Amino acid sequence: MDFMHTVSHTQLANGLRIHLAPRPEFHQMVAMLSVNYGARDQRFRYQGTDYQQPAGVAHFLEHKIFTQKGYDAFTRISELGANGNAFTTQSRTSYFISTTGQSYEALRELLTFTQQPFFEAAAVAREAEIISQEVDMYQDDADARLYRELLKQLFPGEPLADDIAGTRASVRTIKPADLQLAFDAFYQPANMDVFITGNFDTTAILDLINDSPAGVRQGGAVAQVLYPNDATIRHELVEVDVPTVRNKMAMGQRFFGRETLPQGVDALRQVIALSMVTDLVFGDYSPDYMLWYDEGLIDESFTTEFDWERGFAFLSVAAETAEPEELVTAVSAKLANLPSEFIALRSKFELVKKDAMGRLVNKLNNLEEIVTRFEGATFAYTTLVDEIDILRTLDFDEVLAIVKNAQVTPITSIIARPKMV
Repeated sequence: MDFMHTVSHTQLANGLRIHLAPRPEFHQMVAMLSVNYGARDQRFRYQGTDYQQPAGVAHFLEHKIFTQKGYDAFTRISELGANGNAFTTQSRTSYFISTTGQSYEALRELLTFTQQPFFEAAAVAREAEIISQEVDMYQDDADARLYRELLKQLFPGEPLADDIAGTRASVRTIKPADLQLAFDAFYQPANMDVFITGNFDTTAILDLINDSPAGVRQGGAVAQVLYPNDATIRHELVEVDVPTVRNKMAMGQRFFGRETLPQGVDALRQVIALSMVTDLVFGDYSPDYMLWYDEGLIDESFTTEFDWERGFAFLSVAAETAEPEELVTAVSAKLANLPSEFIALRSKFELVKKDAMGRLVNKLNNLEEIVTRFEGATFAYTTLVDEIDILRTLDFDEVLAIVKNAQVTPITSIIARPKMV
């Protein structure tokens, strides 16, 4: 794993941050350009003025940035023999390409189309219809709907409760001026990171980046995101209407408030530790988990996930179950006594740690996984190997201290049942 310890970090005069992790033994190169701007960042202050944009602008911008004057960047990347893709989360927008090693033309295109937008009114209107269909697809997905309903309980009145793609109504209000404003406010070199791993020549790559539009573009001011105050969680059990053929339940709990949320490497350390705790308490090393499974209370759909992005962290639990109220009660009891539950399973700690280590080490052979896991400033520009190093040093006592000291909200729970016809 020494290769990732040679990762270099460079910042250009315009603020663009470059992170290079050579993997000369591969025949592939993967590069990602990330913007520290996501779906949640709807309210912001830019050049002295406060703005409130419609839900879905960040995702819409991700779609339209590929449309260049006279050509489509996605098509051009394919013609250059590379694969391209993009995604939007609550806190960032990322564009990445995968190509053969020592082949740099697709990288040059990545560093070009992300810097020079072209928003033509008719094309924006057509894209609004396409994204509206995408929104409808999510509305028909019971699990996606249940997750969104859970976020409404966890973060009432917050943009986090909006679908990343927005709503049909919000998407249709988005105009070229909205996209241009978001681009000007956030798509600045000082708000971007370029992460590259695989087979490449470091000198050639740095020269290419320096001479690209991303490298020569003059940097401007970056908007200040205006976060809402932390709202009180809705912790009563509620039933929601989503299309489902089986009973579903989802539960959640916020960790820390925005002002007290750990930062940087400490945040990553806590994510890894808390994820291990939930894996142990709610995984197949737990006797209660196996009992629930044997009794038919849960099946393979039972999942726990720990989400941590810029400005927020929460745990979610979801399952299909014949007895949703019984499962909510059982999971709630464990969450309410998480440190004690963890202590009771101390003998299994090294096993769950080895499992987590194995999963992370396996990802080292997937260059796309290495690149897309990079979270930039949220975790102080750490890499997958940093995750492995942190996991290796975590012992039971430190993990117990982390789970004991974690600030948590009450638990919220929701149930969805099939509609009776």
